[in-house]
Parts: sequence; C-alpha cells; structure tokens
Amino acid sequence: MLHFSKTAGYAIHALSCIGASVPQACFVRDIASRTGLQKPYLAKIIVQLVQSGLVRTKRGYRGGVVLARNPEEISLLEVVQAIEGAPSLGTCLFGLKECPARGHCPAHAHWNSTRKEIEETLRRTMLSAVMKVTPRRKSGGARLAEPF
Repeated sequence: MLHFSKTAGYAIHALSCIGASVPQACFVRDIASRTGLQKPYLAKIIVQLVQSGLVRTKRGYRGGVVLARNPEEISLLEVVQAIEGAPSLGTCLFGLKECPARGHCPAHAHWNSTRKEIEETLRRTMLSAVMKVTPRRKSGGARLAEPF
C-alpha cells in the first residue's frame, strides 16, 4: 500500500532543522546531532537534496547547508520525490507487483482516486507547516519538536 521510506521522513526532519536556523547555514554535524542520524547517512540525504535543488551548500567560514527556497515554497511532495523519485502510490492493493486488471479491477479506480488525493495533499503541504519550534531552552537556542 502507501509507503514512504524512513529516508524521506529523515529528509523532512533535516529540512526542518535547516529551515529553523535561517538565516544562518547549518553544518551537517549539527543537523545530525539534532536529528539523531549518523553523519554519513545524513550526508547522503543532503547530497540528494542538493541535486534536487531543495538545499544549497556553502563552503568556508560561514559555510554549511541552507534551504534553496523559503520553507513556504517547498512542498512535501518535492521532498519525497527528491529522495524516492515519484511516490510509489501505484502499487496494487492486493500486493501484486503490477495491477493486471487496470480499468477492470473495482479496487483500482478507487485506489487511483485515493492516490491522487494523497499526492495533492503532499503537494499542498509545505515544509513550513511541519516545522514546529518549541520554547527556547536555557542555553538560549530554539529546539525543533519531533516532526513525526
């Protein structure tokens, strides 16, 4: 059925961390610390996000990772597609590798409609909607709430 990888969820979490640090860039090590992800695994996710144009990297003293656009302009569908390609919503409800009865299966028409609704919801839901900031800690920094 509908399944997004953990990596897509981690990408959303990482983007939330990056977005919360605007206007400053984030170091991968800091994002890894905030998300609990291993730095090499997170670095691979960041590379995919760079390749898809969702983030940019800067070198040097004020370097790090920054969002390429405002969080209000980045949809969750874009994030999922950056990590997984097109969402894998076309799978058969009965677990078959491919639907053998497109157009003839009563579940196919219903599932296709549901798939389109899910895709549209992801398209309309912006990164900013899942970025939640909790009150400042004693250290003075804002902390992201778990997005999931």
